[in-house]
Amino acid sequence: MIIKINTSAPRLQLYLWLVLCMLPLSIEASPYRYTQVLTGVDKSHSMIRVAVKDPSGLIWLLSGGQLYRYDGVNVMPFAKLYAQALPYDEVQSMAADPWGRLWLNTRNGLLIFDINSWSFVEHASFVKGIKNLGIVGMFSRGDAFFVATETGMVWQVHENHKTFLFYFDPQGGRGRRTVGSLFVADHDQVWLAFNGKLYSMNLRTYKRRLKAIPADVFDYVEDLLPIKGGLLIRNYRYGYYIFDGQQFKLSDLRGSGTDDFTNWSHWSFTEKDRIKIFYKNGRYFEYSRDTAFVRLAEERHRLEEDVLYKKLNGWQRAGDEWLLATDEGLYSVFRAKINFDFVESGSSRGMIRQHDKYYFGGYGYLDLMTLQGDRRTYTEAPENNYYTFLERNADTSCIALEGDFLGFLSDGRVTKAPLEVPAIWNKEFSPMAFCMLMQGTDTLLVGTSNGIWRYAITSGTVSPVLDSKIGFFSKGMRIMSMGRKDEALSFTTENGYYLWQAGQLQKIYPADDSKLNIYTHLHQGENTYLATKGRGLIVLDKQNKALSVDQKSGLASNTVYQLAWIDGALFIGTHEGLSVRTQRGQVYSYHDSDGLPFEEFNHHAIYYDKKADRLFMGGTGGYIAFDPSALLTLVNQFYVPAPVLVGIHIGKRSNRYWHSYAAQELKDTIYMPADAVWFSMDFAHLDQYRQAYHMEYRIVPLMEGYQPMPASRQINLSGLSTGQYHVSVRALADNDGGSNELNWLLYKKPHFTETLGFYVLILALIAGLTSFILYERSSRAKGEKRLRKQISRDLHDEVGGLLTGISMQADLLRMGRAGQQEKPGETIGSYSREAIQMMDDIIWAIDARNNEQGSLGDRMKYLAGQMIEPLGMPITFDMDHRYERKMLQTVRQSLYLIYKEALHNICKHAAPGEIYIKLHVLPGSIDMVVKNTGHAPAKIEDNARMRVGQGQRNMQMRAEQIGATFVSEFTAEGYVVEVSVPVRSGLLTSILNPLNRR
Repeated sequence: MIIKINTSAPRLQLYLWLVLCMLPLSIEASPYRYTQVLTGVDKSHSMIRVAVKDPSGLIWLLSGGQLYRYDGVNVMPFAKLYAQALPYDEVQSMAADPWGRLWLNTRNGLLIFDINSWSFVEHASFVKGIKNLGIVGMFSRGDAFFVATETGMVWQVHENHKTFLFYFDPQGGRGRRTVGSLFVADHDQVWLAFNGKLYSMNLRTYKRRLKAIPADVFDYVEDLLPIKGGLLIRNYRYGYYIFDGQQFKLSDLRGSGTDDFTNWSHWSFTEKDRIKIFYKNGRYFEYSRDTAFVRLAEERHRLEEDVLYKKLNGWQRAGDEWLLATDEGLYSVFRAKINFDFVESGSSRGMIRQHDKYYFGGYGYLDLMTLQGDRRTYTEAPENNYYTFLERNADTSCIALEGDFLGFLSDGRVTKAPLEVPAIWNKEFSPMAFCMLMQGTDTLLVGTSNGIWRYAITSGTVSPVLDSKIGFFSKGMRIMSMGRKDEALSFTTENGYYLWQAGQLQKIYPADDSKLNIYTHLHQGENTYLATKGRGLIVLDKQNKALSVDQKSGLASNTVYQLAWIDGALFIGTHEGLSVRTQRGQVYSYHDSDGLPFEEFNHHAIYYDKKADRLFMGGTGGYIAFDPSALLTLVNQFYVPAPVLVGIHIGKRSNRYWHSYAAQELKDTIYMPADAVWFSMDFAHLDQYRQAYHMEYRIVPLMEGYQPMPASRQINLSGLSTGQYHVSVRALADNDGGSNELNWLLYKKPHFTETLGFYVLILALIAGLTSFILYERSSRAKGEKRLRKQISRDLHDEVGGLLTGISMQADLLRMGRAGQQEKPGETIGSYSREAIQMMDDIIWAIDARNNEQGSLGDRMKYLAGQMIEPLGMPITFDMDHRYERKMLQTVRQSLYLIYKEALHNICKHAAPGEIYIKLHVLPGSIDMVVKNTGHAPAKIEDNARMRVGQGQRNMQMRAEQIGATFVSEFTAEGYVVEVSVPVRSGLLTSILNPLNRR
């Protein structure tokens, strides 16, 4: 086990001895490490007061008295998420219970916010009596929640009710605020330290106890930790006190003038049957969790002192991690998944083991480390650039020196290799050696910045490796690595991977003229593995067919520096993490979040110690060391958090929006309203600071396969039609170690116009309209038939009578029987003109073109001119056609015939006088009035008794046919005929217009 220790401090020699003694206990324990979760709530505000996790894994923060939520993607103010008036002004502290509720201690008193319903709890039984009270302390045990109020009452809160535990004296102030907690509970006891008094209650017997705390203990108390049989009190001045139920005793873990761990140790905690107390220099102690307080083990952590000494405002346990709220952001402390030891040896180059010592190369002096972890600068060897090592035998290793060619390490002593360069090769020789390969017992092949050279170890003579046909075949090449494949020499350069066998040099990969920097290679079985810059890992089979393994395949980076084949797996050091490829082709990658002290591996700095079964991989700042077989056993034990839906947003018509963050509404099935035009789903990226994973999503039927989740972790859908959509979201570990998938069903309700009822209604309307049109057409056809009969009757009666009269007058004239007083010619002319007029009227009446606006009025004026003007009566026309549209033919014809009959009556029976003619086409009716204002007969009663003639009955009948009201009478003012026809308008009229044209 490798321990990072600074042995320059004499006092730490004792701790080194303790570490060596504790090796059997701690060899399998993974160290605690930390990572920064947030730098602050925004760029300008880094101070975080407290942070907690709710049951779904979301982190809630207090900063500046305001509440925020962090979902792994965005830090959102609660005021924006809640979108209603907040019932508080400032939040002072908070806690999360196991049932999805946030307990907020505000200036307005205690408020409880339920994340499931996304509302403040007002009337539940567990809030009665404590809501809006000041809070002394809150504590979550994981399965229960405890509250101490400023009224001096301690409660145990359950999911749906609460239980009163005991009273305490709240007088004398609320006490000082500590970083730790002065109100704690386990399954046996509840403890409260307040105003110099220690209150406790046994949760099995419900007996309360009270004990005064000595002033020197209480005045500096920082934290309470429940232990079996009592309580452990962390006092930041004197050390740790043990209370056994009777007295307070200062333990052996106490403060001192120097290295006072109680002054900086902001946090220590209980875990199962142990208490863990953290100390600087990468150590923490484990003690028995009882009043004996026996030290059981010393383990390692990777909490740097700049974190330990930060201004800590609060710390809360969240599952298997601790959230540290500081003035410089939020940190998480947790166990690393894998026990990677860190050897801080500076810039990494090659390394080697000789006997019981490790030698680390690099710039300057070598570093020497014993098997027990004692490391120091090996000043016995000269400064140089020790690039790589090659073991010749158990006592001697060759060293490639970047600038001085070669050296030897023999029993810990470094010597420079003798060197003799023939004069013929002086210009081509390069002393910059990068790699080596043994060729026989006395011959070494050395790869340099200018080709491959053969070095005779005994004589020190060096010469280029030549080919009988092509000479110095590697001239001008920077040789990065060398190996053997069957009978051929394999090597890599900045241009690619080559094979050379006597008489033949072949570039294998890339097979074309392109150049590719290949840092190293190795042969395993029939395959060759190439570590490339930019193309990841290239696997060549025996036919030299290439398979690319890159980031899309799970590789940590496409730039690979190191390769080692161990226990049936390929260990790969990349620019951005450690990757392992199994024989099945699965790739697992490890990063800073998995416990790596660094992620950037560089150069071919890798060494496998077979005796210790330890693999050393060099990178930025030093080496990591681990058991490769132990790493392989963990590849399938990684947990990937399930996707969490944290919010949905719906955009409706008319720019209305709806948002929901309530867990109850974010279930497996989500219903969208019918007027939704776009839909959005927000997903959390939980534990992204600890878990290396990515997310993908698929929407059926819109997508065939999975697509990467956007960086915003938001899925947006727009233009959705009615129906169901299946949304699948899965989280996949970057190390290919597992996945987690959840599904949601989205259902958009149909709009009324998209429902079956709407289409049935449309069909019913169409059927009704069709029936109505057919009925109207049938009625119209019948009306036209009646009209034709009436026309034929008129022609037969009126025109026929006139033609008969003309015929009779013509016969009389022909026979010479006409008297002198008779004028048959004039009579015939009069009959002819009357017949022509009647025929003209009938033709005008049946011509549909005369249904247009103004046609009836014009005809009425024409007829009045023909009949009234010869009588010398004055005529007044009152015409209004502003609202006239196409007039129904039956209406036009009937009105005209009524009008004509009225004029005939005036000409035959009315006394001479003024004639008033009115025709108003209004939106709802057509009004026609014909009035003779001449003197009526002497007695109106005599006119009333006059026989109603055929013309009067015809007018009455025509008015009834068109549904008009009709009045014809003699009044004191004269003869009056009034007709009013109702007019249909709107949609029905537009529908009937085609029929009107007929």
